[in-house]
Amino acid sequence: MSLALGAATSRLLLDPLLAVVFPCRCPACAQPVAQPTRGPLCEACWAALPRHATPSCRCGAALAAGELCGRCRRGLTPFAAGASLGPFEGTLRAAIHELKYQGRRRVAARLAELLLGGAEARTLLSPGAVIVPVPLHPRRRRERGYNQAEWLAAELARRCGLELAAGALVRRADTAPQTGLAAAARRANVHGAFAVRQRARICGRVVVLVDGVLTTGATAAACAQALSAAGAAEVRLLTAARAA
Repeated sequence: MSLALGAATSRLLLDPLLAVVFPCRCPACAQPVAQPTRGPLCEACWAALPRHATPSCRCGAALAAGELCGRCRRGLTPFAAGASLGPFEGTLRAAIHELKYQGRRRVAARLAELLLGGAEARTLLSPGAVIVPVPLHPRRRRERGYNQAEWLAAELARRCGLELAAGALVRRADTAPQTGLAAAARRANVHGAFAVRQRARICGRVVVLVDGVLTTGATAAACAQALSAAGAAEVRLLTAARAA
């Protein structure tokens, strides 16, 4: 029996039992979750994940008009390519909050599965690429107990058979949270905050940087600059969501 078939069979056997013994409700719609092993969202909310309604630039940013965003036209983006599953709203926002704040690791598996269902993400994850998650500062990692970007990166790497270089990029500055900061303040906050510790795993390689959400792009850009300075052939960006 294949691993995929075995997992599917286990879910069929476990889900009815778990739904009765450990009933839970979907954090997005508050309805009972019939398939807890595929949760924490119910299947209707997973199916209703928002997708981008407008075209994206090759870097993954939203396009107002034309084929390139303003930063790409001015040569300011550090990303050779980028993609995300959908906008950071609705049920996708709920799923990412469950991953980031509740430590629901199975959300990473489901998001990776959905990302790989799209041609854009599969194109980014080309053979020979190395996957690098956006790192947390060691203090914040200890407090939280996990890095949700690393969980998502690990699921993508496992499914694609690519190398995961979780320790190659480090956050050396314990910066203030980006939430609530304007774009310029975000860039200043993370300037010089990241460094590459394992150059041999980066130099000359295509690097796919993975994170949960792209907001202004300041954190991802600071990571990309550190990776490029360490000799990365190019840096691509893959996130589960993109903020409006």
